[in-house]
Amino acid sequence: MIYRLVAVDLDDTLLRPDGTVSPRNLQAVRRLTEEGIMVVLASGRMHEDTAKYCPLLGISGPVISYNGAMVRDSDGSTTYQHLTVPAEHAAEIVRFARRYGYHVNYYLNDVLYVSERTYWSDLYCSRTGSTVREVGDLAQFEGSEPTKLIILNTPEETDRLLRMFQERYGADLYITKTKPEYLEFMNKRASKAEGLRVIGEAFGIPAGEMAAIGDSYNDVSMLEYAGLGIAMGDGVPEVLAVADAVAPPCADDGFAAAVEKLILCSERKFRQTKGD
Repeated sequence: MIYRLVAVDLDDTLLRPDGTVSPRNLQAVRRLTEEGIMVVLASGRMHEDTAKYCPLLGISGPVISYNGAMVRDSDGSTTYQHLTVPAEHAAEIVRFARRYGYHVNYYLNDVLYVSERTYWSDLYCSRTGSTVREVGDLAQFEGSEPTKLIILNTPEETDRLLRMFQERYGADLYITKTKPEYLEFMNKRASKAEGLRVIGEAFGIPAGEMAAIGDSYNDVSMLEYAGLGIAMGDGVPEVLAVADAVAPPCADDGFAAAVEKLILCSERKFRQTKGD
């Protein structure tokens, strides 16, 4: 099979734990682009915090951010899709968090708002490099439709809240974890698979000619959607269960290994077969 598009998660897949791209992973991206293969970053991060890696990687074009709720060119010139959380649900989540003392990240118009800086906002920003705006009571945004909300807490509490909110809003919202401390709320239609579908439609690339690489819960949908789904060796059990192949762990440049052994190797074999 020849692949025309490779979608790659950022955190714990393309990026090392310190948020940098290893030389081997960088070279793998460049080899893909030299072969004419579109490389698409697919992340739960904000658009700006995802697209900022494109110049370093030497890529441009569509970026999947907010777990698929937004698909926008890296330079912001074209928005292919933007799905938002209904205002009434966003307001209910904010009220719940305020009542019980949970920290909330509120993403509106690609800006991250918090009521105040806390341990949780500092943890998030240390991982992503995001900038937050402290605005006091988030109730001032009532009536708006954010792209995403996150409640941040301990892994144990996040698991408990996930079960509770799935029961309450599972039919109306896409609710997932992307880190042990992050409980994320998005439009029901949002997913990384939906992001790939939108890009495929825009560029005429069928799912069978896509490969996707990821490690976490929010990557499951795109691994299932793509013709080739590759899990990182240190991925969560749910992503390992749906993968067509498993790469080495992130610390061992698993992304680059997958590109070298599975994707580019398939390209060469395909071309050799065509030439016979």
